[in-house]
Amino acid sequence: MDRPGKISSIAKNIILFIAIPAAIMYLFEAYTHNPFVRMRAGIQVLNIFLFIVIEVFFLFLTGRLKVALRIMCVMFMVLGLAEYYLVEFRGVTLLPWDIGSLGTAAEVASGYNYVPGVRAVLCIIGFIILFFISGLADYRIGVLSGEGGGNGTGSKRKSLIVRCAGVLISCGVIILYTNFVQTEFAERTFGFYTKLFTPTAISERDGTLTAFLMELQYINVSKPVGYSAGEAEEMLGKYEAVPAENKSNIIVIMNEAFSDLSVLGDFETDEDYMPFFHSLQDGDAVTGQLNVSIVGGNTPNTEFEFLTGNTLRFLPEGSIPYQQYVSEGIYAMPSYLKDIGYTTVGMHPYYSKGWERERVYQELGFEKSVFLDGFDKGASKVRDYVSDMACSGQIINEYEANLDTGKPFFAFLVTMQNHSPYDVPYDDLPLEIDIKCEDRIKNIETTERYLTLIKKSDEALKYLTEYFEKQDEPTVIVMFGDHQPSDSVVRPIWEMNGKDSRNLTEEDVEKRYIVPYVIWTNFDIDGAQNEETSANFLGNKVLDIAGAGLYPYRSFLDEVKGSYPVFSAIRAADDDGRELTDREASDDELIQSYSRLQYYELFDHNK
Repeated sequence: MDRPGKISSIAKNIILFIAIPAAIMYLFEAYTHNPFVRMRAGIQVLNIFLFIVIEVFFLFLTGRLKVALRIMCVMFMVLGLAEYYLVEFRGVTLLPWDIGSLGTAAEVASGYNYVPGVRAVLCIIGFIILFFISGLADYRIGVLSGEGGGNGTGSKRKSLIVRCAGVLISCGVIILYTNFVQTEFAERTFGFYTKLFTPTAISERDGTLTAFLMELQYINVSKPVGYSAGEAEEMLGKYEAVPAENKSNIIVIMNEAFSDLSVLGDFETDEDYMPFFHSLQDGDAVTGQLNVSIVGGNTPNTEFEFLTGNTLRFLPEGSIPYQQYVSEGIYAMPSYLKDIGYTTVGMHPYYSKGWERERVYQELGFEKSVFLDGFDKGASKVRDYVSDMACSGQIINEYEANLDTGKPFFAFLVTMQNHSPYDVPYDDLPLEIDIKCEDRIKNIETTERYLTLIKKSDEALKYLTEYFEKQDEPTVIVMFGDHQPSDSVVRPIWEMNGKDSRNLTEEDVEKRYIVPYVIWTNFDIDGAQNEETSANFLGNKVLDIAGAGLYPYRSFLDEVKGSYPVFSAIRAADDDGRELTDREASDDELIQSYSRLQYYELFDHNK
């Protein structure tokens, strides 16, 4: 007599079993984009399947469909919100290597404005509705299919075995799914988007969770084709070291988020936001555009490329070499300069644990590291960070303390003043730059606040050069940005130039990875303007101008630089300015040698 009611209950649970995971998937994606527009139909179905498998895992784990669905609602509501803030603040999505960076992220998280936007609020409301709808699910796992199995010890044991088997099988399916989406067959069949230098686009087009699983294949560095340590050592032996001559002091400032947004499009301001830097571009300094491999965050990657001469192009997309690959024995600019008689100092006005710099700086060859607790207690701050002006003062203090040693001085400073967020007003940071536009663009104050910070960096650089202009010791000062700021800062510039962040050309995307650099000296050099290079090659230019010579690996880099002056994870261009395709770059013999020697330097040299 109760059969119709039982059938109705089964149908209800089946509908909830399929519909709610699908709804969770769409809400999870909707935090950052419209999945119906960005994801192909086949990829949507594939992602729904993944969420159903996750549901099955929790179903067998808990034994109750209602509990499994509610766990998923809460879990993906929180994960989606975290993804939303990552894209808003950093401009990139979550990558496998970010898991190891949570401690660093937590250190700078307090300054952001966490008031969610309308999109995020609607998603949260959607998850809450799904949470309550999940209460309608009343399916429980019994011995095999629910009721009728008895309540004895044997029945409970069988139920436990079934549930354990279900958990293991669902885990196995997730592993098989992960392996499948990493195959070329899956890429061809479903049309996955695979341009690794745009991880946000991968997440939007392939599905956030699926993209994360796809990117796990890049967590290990594979040996280059044809690589052997012996052949690499023999190849490196053909390059001679260039002896040091003048050994000028070298001061390098990698300035947080320092960039000239005019590279993205035209806009007008009431006053110049980097007047001193612009004056150097018309003077006797060496200036130009620096191609970096990151945007919006992951600062130590540009640091790594500059100090080692290695490129992220040969490493898994999303890698953080400081945390993954820098270990004892790696030879870099600091260790080389220390070997030829320099005092080497690494400086960063923030916590030493960030990106594992405390350990990494020792591995790279810095004799002394100065972190936040080593800066002058009265150091001025802008917002919550030590100002660039105070950083210039600290450099001078370290330089003067070194004078009695008679040794040339090398300082490498990573600033913090310009770190995000930029959308939060501060009493100690009144807007000094006004962007002129006919109609006031939404959130343009964020861009103006960023440009105000850039102006302060410009003033600090001027102060530092004025000090060293009066010193007798030959000194080279270098400044460049680690990356451009997040999308929230540059959207108004795009809008003023008729562009949409969702529909940028490949050229527009490449421009997001360009920052300015300057090499200033207190002695005469041949100035040069508009020299384009990449972060992995800039160090050679600095060593050359300083008369500090080169070690064999950097002699090899000089050869690569001569043929391909731009070689980052984003772009490769030859000495005629012609862009190389990925295939052309991978087939080039010199670039293949670069790949092999970099692998040798990172993983086999001195091991």
